[in-house]
Amino acid sequence: MTDLDTSGYWRKRLALDDPLPSDILKKYRSLYRFFRPIFFAIMNLLFGFYCKEKVYGIDNLPKPPYIMAANHASSLDFVAVAWAMGKRKEELYPIATKLFYDFGFARFWMKVAANVVRIDTVEDFFPALRAAAQILRAGKAVYIHPEGMRSNNARILPFRPGVGVLAVETGVPLVPVYIGNSWKVLPPGSIFPFPYPLSVTFGKPIEMGPYIEQKKTEQAYDVYKNVAEELRRRVISLQEELQAR
Repeated sequence: MTDLDTSGYWRKRLALDDPLPSDILKKYRSLYRFFRPIFFAIMNLLFGFYCKEKVYGIDNLPKPPYIMAANHASSLDFVAVAWAMGKRKEELYPIATKLFYDFGFARFWMKVAANVVRIDTVEDFFPALRAAAQILRAGKAVYIHPEGMRSNNARILPFRPGVGVLAVETGVPLVPVYIGNSWKVLPPGSIFPFPYPLSVTFGKPIEMGPYIEQKKTEQAYDVYKNVAEELRRRVISLQEELQAR
């Protein structure tokens, strides 16, 4: 497959040249969102006092559309990021794997907390990628965990190239985010959080212009991997900066 074929293949898969449905955002806005203010009022007690979350680099957030990509070590991660963003959390549409989304109790709370998009990483993840592309085209932001699974500790796993595909082909900036100590606050299997300090650090956006130019002379798939690897380096750098504070 040539570079043009690769890029064209993904543009077709993402339906980037198709008309954008006018009601695309409505399908992800659950009626449960009316409980959202109450939910985050409770989270304010958790992150404001019990775990004392610290927020760094919030000024680095660009206006949407953008892709926010964070490390993943706890089921608490998205909620911690959303709380850190304050009123801007409504512009985020997180991608959730069917492993959690298809579990009724978890799905209820996901829809309370966010405008969530279901992804099936086993059978067919293309619908979720198309949905993410449409959300970006509609002027909103997409939240993802490029590792594809939880690390369950401070180690950041390799990032999958799908984040590079979505960023390069849509042309929107990537915002690296490091969530510190979430795996200690709510470890796998835990129901109740532990009172451990938490942090969310927003890095400077990675613009796609240079990578789009790079794609003219290099294989598209290599460019997608380069974006994913650079994103991971940025997240690790945020982790190291936090440890040095």
